[in-house]
Amino acid sequence: MKKIITLIMLFCLLISCERKELNFSEEMIEKLADPGEVKNGVIRLPPPPASFSDLYVLTNNNEILLSSVGELLFLYKGYYSKEFNSFESFLDAVLNHEFVLDKRLYKKPTYLESFKLNPNIEEEYTDLGFNSFLKKYSRETVSKRLALNRKIIKEDEYSTVVYILFKNGYDISSDCYLGIDYIRKREDSFK
Repeated sequence: MKKIITLIMLFCLLISCERKELNFSEEMIEKLADPGEVKNGVIRLPPPPASFSDLYVLTNNNEILLSSVGELLFLYKGYYSKEFNSFESFLDAVLNHEFVLDKRLYKKPTYLESFKLNPNIEEEYTDLGFNSFLKKYSRETVSKRLALNRKIIKEDEYSTVVYILFKNGYDISSDCYLGIDYIRKREDSFK
């Protein structure tokens, strides 16, 4: 009887465990890892999601690094190529938050800045849940696209709001001419 109860409890535990959803799928990582190529002096850039996306990775001092595929490729080649057998596996680890970067490696002024999360925005996100958080910090534009509601976001809150969107599968594309930050589902960018 004890064995049956133990097996039932084990089975319930296994089916109740929530499977962590990846921030980037295998197909997305594959596209991001595409470095482009040079043939006969002509440069083929990587596909648009890879060349234009902001990427956020964790550091070992509890900061978030705003980066890009190019910056991550530089860090991989310079510091992490012995730990990972390919750039693709490195991207998978850092973008799905299974590996943190060493902050000491990017102290040069050419690297993008890192930031700490705003605790007030984090708490609000926890209290509201993602859907209500998205609703609060977004607005519909005249062209029926979803955009950040910059009017309610203070300067010291912007990075945290964008990071929370990023971690929930949304990216920002900025229209510098109109001054609008559009919000788009990451999966739509990779179709």
